[in-house]
Amino acid sequence: MKTYLFAWNPKKWNWTTLEESIDQIEKTGRANEKWSVISHKKIKAGDRAFLMRLGQEPKGIMGAGFVTSNPFLSPHWNGSGKLVNRVMIDFEMILNPKEEPLLKLDLLKQGNLGKVNWTPQSSGVEINPEVTDELEALWFDFLITQNIRLNPFKENESSEQNVYTEGTPNQVRITKYERNPHARKACIEHYGLSCSVCEFNFEQEYGELGKGFIHVHHLKQVADIGKEYKIEPIKDLRPVCPNCHAMIHKRKEPFTIEEIKEKRNKASR
Repeated sequence: MKTYLFAWNPKKWNWTTLEESIDQIEKTGRANEKWSVISHKKIKAGDRAFLMRLGQEPKGIMGAGFVTSNPFLSPHWNGSGKLVNRVMIDFEMILNPKEEPLLKLDLLKQGNLGKVNWTPQSSGVEINPEVTDELEALWFDFLITQNIRLNPFKENESSEQNVYTEGTPNQVRITKYERNPHARKACIEHYGLSCSVCEFNFEQEYGELGKGFIHVHHLKQVADIGKEYKIEPIKDLRPVCPNCHAMIHKRKEPFTIEEIKEKRNKASR
């Protein structure tokens, strides 16, 4: 998975549906947006995306999500009729610059992150892989310390996201630890993208459409986690497919991965 920097300049384009997109994230956990991309020969569905506000203050990172399509041609937003390369992005977080703080340029220019060009002329520029972990950590730390309307990581009554799986009446509660992209990435890099229970791999079954898709399951119960808890992705997380994830959470005290494996084996005999 590669990481790309997308740009929004309000001086050039008035994002009239910004509030609608933020409302959509509040309702569904994501907002799907079409964005131009310069690195159209390399970017793929499943890649990480950060959104930078440029042109006028405040300048800084205001959103993050994942690319959900391969590049395609679409008319330029300026109405010229020119075709440009775009991708679809599922944003899991978009900050409102008029009401909320952004991860500003002065913070992004420190340490190794200072080697990155945070004010590119084009949108969809690949970020050096050597600094992406540092960027994810900075973004995570920034979000959990800010007063943000829709904070996916901060402890509150809605710090868990309900995910309903087709064919089962129960819901999977995805915790903030499972949604932490830094932790998720470390887990997947170590264990891969196949389900830890049934070994299902979405890319093998669906090709490009399934590339990079998998749930991440937190082994510890949320009730047992204290405020000082620090996640250890390789120790605490495992990749699982949505169906197995739903079965793990079939009861109040989640089944272990080993227990679900055993039940699958018994059912197949």
